Amino acid sequence: MPTLQPEPSWFEIDPEFYRHGGTCFSEAEMLVLEDCGGERVLVTPAVGGEEALSFVSLGAKVSVFDSPQGMGRARELFKAVGADIAVHEGMPGSPELPGGPYDTIYSSFGILDALEYFDGWAEGIAGALQPGGRLVIHDAHPMSFVPGVFKGIFAVAHSYFDKDEAGNGASWNMSDLITVLGGAGLATVHLEETPDSERYQTPLDRFNNVRWDIRMRLPGAFVLVAFKP
Repeated sequence: MPTLQPEPSWFEIDPEFYRHGGTCFSEAEMLVLEDCGGERVLVTPAVGGEEALSFVSLGAKVSVFDSPQGMGRARELFKAVGADIAVHEGMPGSPELPGGPYDTIYSSFGILDALEYFDGWAEGIAGALQPGGRLVIHDAHPMSFVPGVFKGIFAVAHSYFDKDEAGNGASWNMSDLITVLGGAGLATVHLEETPDSERYQTPLDRFNNVRWDIRMRLPGAFVLVAFKP
């Protein structure tokens, strides 16, 4: 599996922020997550641990699923905060998720582009959700892989539908994702596209020499919610 987005470094985070109820979620995420108090939540992958701690701050009972390597920084931050979070080790994207059933599964930033296929991942999530449970995804938008700079002009440089031989372009598109979720029995009910993710770097952010108001004309990230009937 390809490497996920670099994890935030736990020691650059003040544990007191989360010890006193802080959250890292953006406005777009909070719109769908603010009522998760009392829920059983799984965060996968760990991506540094801030999302898991944010769910604890919102009153959820939280578990995390990631590889031993990916869990390292999250474990250190959980320990520093003193948070009660169940840790399950395994490969992110696995068709089998431990510890369910869950009310909410939060799919962390970077996992989608790292998956070779969505099918097993989606089926694993559907199997780990209880009826009425939901999947919440926050990730880079596939459209953010499309632009490039050609002779100083911000342009459509890569395909939205396929990567080229050099590995440029999108490895999936939004219709791929929603179709696979539907095939696994998960109904997409909410999709918000945003210019950036607020806390993770998207492919659009590499164009720091392009005026921000031009870059912001394209979606860099998204939040999607899909329910299990």
